[in-house]
Amino acid sequence: MRFNLRTACATNEDASPVILKLTNGTRVCLDPKEASASLAINGGHVYLFGDVFYLMDKDPNADRIVSIRDHAFLAGIFETMPLTDIVQRLEGQYIGIKADTKGKSITVFSDRFARQDVFFAQEGNELYLSADLDFIFKYVRPKHDQRMLAHMFSVYGWYTPKGTTIYSNVRRLKVGEILRLDEQGVHFESIAFEPCTIKPYTDDDLEKYYSALKKSVLSRLGTSPQTWLSCSSGWDSTSLLALLINELGAKNVRTITGVMKYSKVTDVINQFEVDKVAKIANFFGVKPEYVDYDFKDPKSADYWEKVIPYFRARQMYIFTSFSTTKLAQAVRDKQGPGQTIFNGEASDSFHNFGFSQFATLFHTDKNFTEYADKMNCYLFGPSFFKKVLTGTFAKDKVYQLFKMMNPTVEFDEKHVGRKDLVESFLLPFFYGSPRIPFAKTLNNPVLTPLANMAVRSYPYREYMPEVLESIDENNLYSWYCYLYHSLHAQGSSAATRRHAAEFNGHGWRSPFHDQRVVDLLAQAPEYWGRGLNFNHTKYPLKWMVINKIKFPFEILADGPHSYLYDVIEGFSLAAELVYRSGVTRYFKEKLRSNDYHALLSDQYFDMAYIDSFVDGYLNGKEVAGKDFNNLQTLITLCVTGWY
Repeated sequence: MRFNLRTACATNEDASPVILKLTNGTRVCLDPKEASASLAINGGHVYLFGDVFYLMDKDPNADRIVSIRDHAFLAGIFETMPLTDIVQRLEGQYIGIKADTKGKSITVFSDRFARQDVFFAQEGNELYLSADLDFIFKYVRPKHDQRMLAHMFSVYGWYTPKGTTIYSNVRRLKVGEILRLDEQGVHFESIAFEPCTIKPYTDDDLEKYYSALKKSVLSRLGTSPQTWLSCSSGWDSTSLLALLINELGAKNVRTITGVMKYSKVTDVINQFEVDKVAKIANFFGVKPEYVDYDFKDPKSADYWEKVIPYFRARQMYIFTSFSTTKLAQAVRDKQGPGQTIFNGEASDSFHNFGFSQFATLFHTDKNFTEYADKMNCYLFGPSFFKKVLTGTFAKDKVYQLFKMMNPTVEFDEKHVGRKDLVESFLLPFFYGSPRIPFAKTLNNPVLTPLANMAVRSYPYREYMPEVLESIDENNLYSWYCYLYHSLHAQGSSAATRRHAAEFNGHGWRSPFHDQRVVDLLAQAPEYWGRGLNFNHTKYPLKWMVINKIKFPFEILADGPHSYLYDVIEGFSLAAELVYRSGVTRYFKEKLRSNDYHALLSDQYFDMAYIDSFVDGYLNGKEVAGKDFNNLQTLITLCVTGWY
């Protein structure tokens, strides 16, 4: 998806067609041919970029499935419904621009979860908006934001919160934010978030979950005869495969899986996953496709150089921009552009808030590691949070166990007031490592004390201070889901599949990141796989595949999950790439130039520390822990680059 929008004084020239001229002489320029839908409504036009799936009703059974091609229906709702209602009810992944032909105003908005980005910069009396940064920086000189760069070193996925960028003079629309331009200037409106409370769900709610996920899948189907699924052999993608086949039949569904070849030492890192995909495909009667992610070949860097500018323009910083683009390209090579590719992204986020990767505690017994994940999830759940608010949390045996497993970690258990208490509890949920309440995770040696404090104070003191006042044991799951849209969902690890698909001309689909599904999970009780009972992680998903659809349980339960780290404690996929792959020399060349000195300020970054681990890397030294995480972040920053 691309759109470029520019407002400027009437004397300035622009190649785009003029679609609106405000009465104060300001022109708004846009190429309507780039829009997915151009809707003529009373008093103006609405341009939609992206996809829409359905219109929510108070009764979920009355939801109306909508295609981006249903112009008459879409025009009707924009004529009859307030824009704020449309944003909250029209499920999709889209950007909208509403233009008033009377020359009074234009309005820019996005879907409820702001899945697409709108970058904008205001300089003097000019405003520039675009789906990518390339257009912005044709007109605006970048100014680097050191606190947001420090933020990238402090979170998993290398991102800045929704609404921000690593440039102090470029913003993005936030979740629920609407931009309006009129004769008086630029104005912003925010749709307030109202957290919902946890409910005592019954079996009827499991049925609602099944209906919601099925509708999410069916409403996201494309026009191509076949539907593709990025298959990882885990519960999420396999559940989507089962749903797709149940509704479409095996002949209309294809799977594609990456074969991860990172170094000559380990050959195929995800052989367990590859083998399981073959068994799953055979079980369902579908034809699996495979694509090599061959980092053993030094020429892989050449391909990376081709795709990196596209990701840099979308502020995507991650190694997997290579692999996800390779996968999407393989689909294009098989059947051409315009395909629809499903993935299981966001399932971990909203079912178990990321505590579902069996990574909490290493053990070869998957049942044991699954329960360890559930214990970790419990520490951020309502039962433990009650103890936090009453000051009795330090006596909790699960909390004590996790502290014992992390003897080198300092914990911040003394607080002044409720805000300080909740902030210390919540910070490790998204920031730093380990993800244990009250762990002092923001003490990264790559950052100066000033930077560590600046990052710490930002999310819950400045960016979203209402969470510290509003969150309680009855609504914390709702708050977590809301925070995910603005934080982790912005991460390169979560969003790169979308951009890889769009780069290759495909539609991307993440059915777990769906309003109905997320709303159900935001109100789900602790016993839906998030607490200390014996219900499995992702309890509603596993209930669904047991009770509603044909599913290969024995295959998923057999053997290691996916990667070598499932059987080798301490094994790191990233370390194979950084130290032993065919692109290691490429990484070293990027760091050897020391270009990062021109980007990073010594007020925020300990440049001597950075130079020391860079020198060690160039001389063959291997590091682990925070040193490796910082090295990895610096590499991806230097490989992807900046403006």
